[in-house]
Amino acid sequence: MAITSGIFSSDVNFDQRLIGSLDELSAFVENLKGIGLRIVLTSGSFDLIHLGHVKYLARAKELGDVLIVGVDSDEKIRRRKGEDRPMVPEDERLEMLAHQRPVDLLFLKGDEHERWSLIKAVRPDTLVLTADHSYTEDQQVALRKDCGEIVTIERQAAVTTSERIRQMYMHLGERLGPKLAEILPGLIDTILKRG
Repeated sequence: MAITSGIFSSDVNFDQRLIGSLDELSAFVENLKGIGLRIVLTSGSFDLIHLGHVKYLARAKELGDVLIVGVDSDEKIRRRKGEDRPMVPEDERLEMLAHQRPVDLLFLKGDEHERWSLIKAVRPDTLVLTADHSYTEDQQVALRKDCGEIVTIERQAAVTTSERIRQMYMHLGERLGPKLAEILPGLIDTILKRG
């Protein structure tokens, strides 16, 4: 039977869950494997954590005893998703994840880390991917030398964080449009009179 809450009990113990280096994480994982625990690894941005994230983490945890979550740094997310992301800074995202019952260990993935360095350091029994962020078949073949199995989990919510942000901006325009229409003509007149 799989352990269903963090290995450090129900207390958050954020400082113990956040591992600072790949070498430290690798040594810690070896100790966990040495006592027979199955290691599961997943990673992502986890920006604006929502129900889909929580269900995804719970599903990932069901696949082993210890769930390690790699979290993309702010800079890594900005490079991939644009200057207006992430919405929530990395320190806050890490701490929110530490409060999620299935999460045992966390690692911040920065630009300085080579591709797949977290996977190579952990060498998980199970690597968990999302259906919309899966690797190609060739990449999965290459990864299998560093992990036992690769499991793809379908998205656990109909709406992604990016979609929620788009909806927020769309609705913001709908709410602001009528108000701007009321004040903009007067504001333009005022500016033109000063000029």
